[in-house]
Amino acid sequence: MAGRHILAMLVMIHRPSTGKRRSTCQDCEVRARVTSLDRYILRQFFGPFVLIIVVLTLVIWLTQSLQRIDILIENGSGFGLFLYLSLLIIPSLLVILIPFALFGAGVYALYRMHSDSEIAVIYAAGISRTRLAMPILLVTLFGALATLYVALDLSPRTYRILKQNVLTLRTDLAGNILRGGQFVTAINGFTIYVDETSGGNEFRGILINDYRNPNETRTYMAERGALRETGAGPVLILVNGNVQRVRKDKPIEELDLLPFGETRINVSSLQSDQELQLELTERYLSELLNPDLSREWERNNLGKLRAEAHNRLATPLYAFSYVLIALFALVGGAYNRRGYLVRVALAGAGVITLRVGGFIAQTMAAETGTQWLQYALPLSVIIVGGAVLADGPRMRLRASGEAKSGQPSQTQAGQTQAGATQARETPA
Repeated sequence: MAGRHILAMLVMIHRPSTGKRRSTCQDCEVRARVTSLDRYILRQFFGPFVLIIVVLTLVIWLTQSLQRIDILIENGSGFGLFLYLSLLIIPSLLVILIPFALFGAGVYALYRMHSDSEIAVIYAAGISRTRLAMPILLVTLFGALATLYVALDLSPRTYRILKQNVLTLRTDLAGNILRGGQFVTAINGFTIYVDETSGGNEFRGILINDYRNPNETRTYMAERGALRETGAGPVLILVNGNVQRVRKDKPIEELDLLPFGETRINVSSLQSDQELQLELTERYLSELLNPDLSREWERNNLGKLRAEAHNRLATPLYAFSYVLIALFALVGGAYNRRGYLVRVALAGAGVITLRVGGFIAQTMAAETGTQWLQYALPLSVIIVGGAVLADGPRMRLRASGEAKSGQPSQTQAGQTQAGATQARETPA
C-alpha cells in the first residue's frame, strides 16, 4: 500500500496548477517525489534480481559441482578442497546468468506493478516510459559492467586456477599411487602397496614389486617410508626392510635377500609430465586476440580464439537487450487489463531465441571471420527497444470504458482521484 500512496501523491504533484501558485519549493517537492519513485522502482527491481541470481547460481552450481566429485574419490582429497574447486566455477556461471536475472527481475517488477495498477497511476501522473525505465536501466548498466569484468578477467582467472589444481591432483604421487590398503600399478611393471598413510607423505607397511627390468625382479618390503622431493625428482625413502632380487638372465634363477636400514627408490618416472594446455575459456582477452602462432594448437584454432574474444566483448550487450525486451513487452504496447501473460511468454521466447542466435553467430564467426554478427544481434534489439522507449507515446489504455484518444476514462480518472485523496488523508 505504501507504494500506491507514493504513486498517488505523484499524481497530485504532477497535476497542472492554476495561477501563479506554483513556486520553486513546489518544483523541489516534485523532484523529491520523482526521486522517491525511482527508489520505489529500484526496490521492486533490485530485490528480485538478487534473489534470481542467487537461486539460479546455487542450483546450477550444485549440478556442476557434482561432476567434480570424482576428484574427492579418486585422490582422497578432503571436502574443503572439493568445495574450493567447486566455488571456482561460479564466475563462469555469472557471465550467462546475470543478463537472464536482469530480464527475470524486469518482468517480475513490471508485471507486479501492472497487477497493482501502479503503472496506470504512473502514466496518469504524466511520467513517460523513458522516465519509468531509467532506474531499471541504471541497474542494468551496473549488471552489464559486472558481466564484462567477469567475462574478461575473473572467469578465465578462476578457470586457470581450477585447471592447475586439478592437474596437480592428478599428477600427485602421494594421492594417486600411495593409497592406504590398495594395490596400485603405477606403470607397467611397478606395483605398490601401502598399509597405512599418515600426514607429511609418510607411510607404514610398504610392499613394492618392481619388474620393469626383464632380467631382474625386485620386491621391497619395509616397515615405514616417506616420499620426499629432491633435485633429481621425487624419491621414496624406505626404512627397516629388505629387498628380494630374482635374476632371470642366468640359466638358473638366483634369489638374493638383502636387508637394509634405509634405501631410496627414484620414482620420478612414475610421475606423469602433463603440460597445461589452456582452453578457450581459460585465456585472457589479449591471448585470444594475439595468440602465439608458433604453437600448433593456436594456429589450428585461430578462428575460434578470435570468435571467443568478440563473444566476451558482446556479452554485456545482451544484458541491455534482455531488459529492453522486458520493457517493450510490459510497457511498450497498449494497456490491457486482461493481463500480460502472453506478452511475457513471447518476451521469454524472444530472449531465448536471441541467446541461441548469439551462439550461432559465434560459430559462424569462428568459421568465416564475420565477427560483426556477434554485435549485430544484441545491438539491433537495443536500438529498436531504445527508440520505442524514447520516442514512442505513453501507454494507450485499451480496456472497456476507456477512451481511444490515449486519455484515461472517467472510471480510471475517478480511481486515480480516489487514490490521490486517500494518499493525502493516509500518512505514507
